[in-house]
Amino acid sequence: MYNFRMGSVNGSLVLDKETVSAKYLLLHTHGEKSSGDLWKIVSKGPRVFSRLNLEKIKKKGYPKATEESDYKKHYLIIEIEKVDLSEIGNNNWDFRKLKNYNSGNASTKPFTTTLTQLMDFIIK
Repeated sequence: MYNFRMGSVNGSLVLDKETVSAKYLLLHTHGEKSSGDLWKIVSKGPRVFSRLNLEKIKKKGYPKATEESDYKKHYLIIEIEKVDLSEIGNNNWDFRKLKNYNSGNASTKPFTTTLTQLMDFIIK
């Protein structure tokens, strides 16, 4: 499972047509210049969970909230499966070159692209 922030906080997900119809999720962490962390979205669509709901799903190991105010938060959840990159060439992608990528503090915001555009930025 992967969770997206909801509401007006920085990095919240915008549910536009491209986002809702996405088939893959490419993850990256702070400071990375490329990523090969590709996941296939296997759920039919996002579901809303409260923080407490996530903690109750013990088998997923979601950490306990550290502040009471965390229990007021809600998340959009999608189910994902790791993509075997050996089937598509063990690629890494320079996601920073994609047109919808935002640099600086905005780099934490989710954005969409097409698989075709992503393939234009394979690091060989």
